[in-house]
Amino acid sequence: MSWSMVPLFTRDFGFFDRQRDLFSNWVKEFDDDWKSMELEASRSRFDSELARIKRDLFKLDTGSSMLKVESPFITDPTGKKKLSLRFDCSQFKPEEISVKTMDKRLCVHAKHVEESPGRKVYREFTRDYTLPQAVDPLALTSTLSKDGVLQIEAPAPESVAAPREYLIPIEKL
Repeated sequence: MSWSMVPLFTRDFGFFDRQRDLFSNWVKEFDDDWKSMELEASRSRFDSELARIKRDLFKLDTGSSMLKVESPFITDPTGKKKLSLRFDCSQFKPEEISVKTMDKRLCVHAKHVEESPGRKVYREFTRDYTLPQAVDPLALTSTLSKDGVLQIEAPAPESVAAPREYLIPIEKL
């Protein structure tokens, strides 16, 4: 005796189709607003909600990479005023991070790609910052700490208003 497989569904049966087919089982779980609607009206509302989720799910919104810092200047403990910016680059190796300037724009970029059989990890980080007029782009220095904090500094002119930084000693118990 031989068996034949016969498909039950002839349409594309993706995630959203499965959600729509489960709708009648879910109606009893919805709030009172949904329960008071007629079945066709609630099904239509459900379909429009699924369409909205699908539209938003596949939308790539990375936001702006332009960094906005209210007051980038500090006065260090020795009394020198400087520009000081910090970035969390802890998920990247030092060789995966680049810092560059173009005119008055600072760009910090980090990219990590890791591939193994059946697995790929991809991380990317980009931040742009327009340097204040008082800061010389050639005077920037960058330091990467052991815990992955990238600090970029540059001397600032005395005319710049900057809050004074005070170091508070940490008492160890």
